[in-house]
Amino acid sequence: MRTLPPRLLLIISAAFAGLAVITLVLLSAAGIVEPASAVQIALSIVILAMAAVMVAGGRRTDGKALRIDARTKRQDAALARTEQTLAQLATTLDGLPGRLEDAGRHQARVLLSALGEDRMELTAQTDRLAQLTSAVSRVDTTVRQSADDLDDLRKLRHDNEQLTGLTGTAIQAVRDLAERLDALGGTVRDGQADLAKAARQNYAQLEALIDIRALLQPRAPLPRLRGWAASPDVLRLLIERIAVDRAKVVVECGSGSSSVWLGYAVQRFGGGRVVALEHDERFAEASRDLVLAHGLQDVVEIRHAPLTSWSDEIIPWYDTRAVSDLDGIGLVFVDGPPGAAAPLVRYPAVPVLLPRCAPDAWIVLDDTNRPAEREVADRWLREYPELAGTAHPAEKGAMVLRRNAG
Repeated sequence: MRTLPPRLLLIISAAFAGLAVITLVLLSAAGIVEPASAVQIALSIVILAMAAVMVAGGRRTDGKALRIDARTKRQDAALARTEQTLAQLATTLDGLPGRLEDAGRHQARVLLSALGEDRMELTAQTDRLAQLTSAVSRVDTTVRQSADDLDDLRKLRHDNEQLTGLTGTAIQAVRDLAERLDALGGTVRDGQADLAKAARQNYAQLEALIDIRALLQPRAPLPRLRGWAASPDVLRLLIERIAVDRAKVVVECGSGSSSVWLGYAVQRFGGGRVVALEHDERFAEASRDLVLAHGLQDVVEIRHAPLTSWSDEIIPWYDTRAVSDLDGIGLVFVDGPPGAAAPLVRYPAVPVLLPRCAPDAWIVLDDTNRPAEREVADRWLREYPELAGTAHPAEKGAMVLRRNAG
């Protein structure tokens, strides 16, 4: 209940006391109340009024004190909550530098991995540019020599005496010029053919890259394809097979950007997993970072498998313990180990993995434009008559092997 202000209480009490005194005076004058009794009653009324004012004022003060106390308690509670929030924030900020440093290292590893492949691609492009520069230099030299010979002939034609005396020399110069021009024409024709072939190949790879990007829509940037990495056209072949056969287990010999593309395909169509074998521990770690950057760690597994001898053969291959738990493999992509490791280093893929493959599995061997890979494919077909091989016109050549229908 709200208490009236002290001033208002004082006014009401004074008015009440005054009214009581006037009433007593009138009653005393009328002889109804004796004057002494009237005075006593009036004093009592004034004292009671003053006491009422003092009590009401005290109650008001007590109520205000209680309200102040409640407000203080609420402020204390809010302050305690603020202190708790600040403590949590301090704890979070405590570990933030370490987490930022870890995140920076992770991004650096991903970037270095991508830059590493880009540098390899850049080296290959630099070599091709160097070859082209050398060819252009030879053409330039031939053209300059031909221009000099033509200039000499013009001088000879304007000098009849020299032309008469040096006919044999002029004829030989013309013959040399004709031979150089023929060679120059052949070089130009070869260059035009190479340029047209490269343009067709670049268009085919760009078309395949657009297809797989539109189909799978990667969530983060990917390193470049081609060069050391798989080409878009062979990746399109693999992704088509995953979409059609819904392979539950895909094994890749080698790892890198192709592992991520295969992971996207399995996630989109197969609902299975990709197991990539990598002999180089540092590159395996870089591939894991790349997989993590695309959020495919639940789909793609990069297994470090150092090169070791297998069976009685002297050819090294991935440590076979890395595939001991695999069964029902639906697709094998043989793009490793690198050919520089040993001659026919990719041969063990079929002897090791074929017994673990599903009956309708595909085995795709990349880089069959190289003699070593062609020899590997030929040996597989000779030693495993249940396999049939079909050449695929990929940029670097590919061979598709499947079990015979019969």
